[in-house]
Amino acid sequence: MPRGKLALLTLSLVALSASPGRADVLLTPFVGANVGGSSSSALFQLAGDADRTNFGASLALMSGGVLGIEADFGYTPRFFGAELPIATFPVTIAQNRVITAMANLTAGVPLQSRSGVGVRPYGVAGLGLIRQQIDVLGGFNAYTSNDLGYDIGGGIMLFFGPHVGVRGDIRHFRSVGGGIVSDLIDLDPGAFNFTRTSVGVTFRY
Repeated sequence: MPRGKLALLTLSLVALSASPGRADVLLTPFVGANVGGSSSSALFQLAGDADRTNFGASLALMSGGVLGIEADFGYTPRFFGAELPIATFPVTIAQNRVITAMANLTAGVPLQSRSGVGVRPYGVAGLGLIRQQIDVLGGFNAYTSNDLGYDIGGGIMLFFGPHVGVRGDIRHFRSVGGGIVSDLIDLDPGAFNFTRTSVGVTFRY
């Protein structure tokens, strides 16, 4: 069984067995860097070094402070390099971007004092949209792909009080291969994948 599907199944079973309790709303804007991975299109394999900086935000609702759901949005404005050296000067020949929008199940154990100071390790897995886009000079759209994908990962939150903390997070994203029903059910790995690392400030309500 693929790791992504196994993680989703495990988190689903745990969430269904959880008892209701007070819910925490966690909002985390973040910034980070993407590492590794490969593209599903040769158009993305352009010359030059990529700026792998990513930005985004996550919004989680944790039932009882332990189990919950999360909406995660990530944006990388320059996923692959798009510059060619002309007369020793780098010239931008295209713009490219990658967008992810995921709906996740998440589980984390809060270890904290009555004042809210504490730590929360967590795991996360889910499904959503992975969008690749490249525009060449003049604004011409050379390639766009909107794929079903999944993510799996985890991290840790450190809270300095009842409402504010910091989060370190790492997640692996991969598109789902093919376009037939069996691929979607089995979550067969697609060609496009990368790992996102990030840090952010978490606001707890």
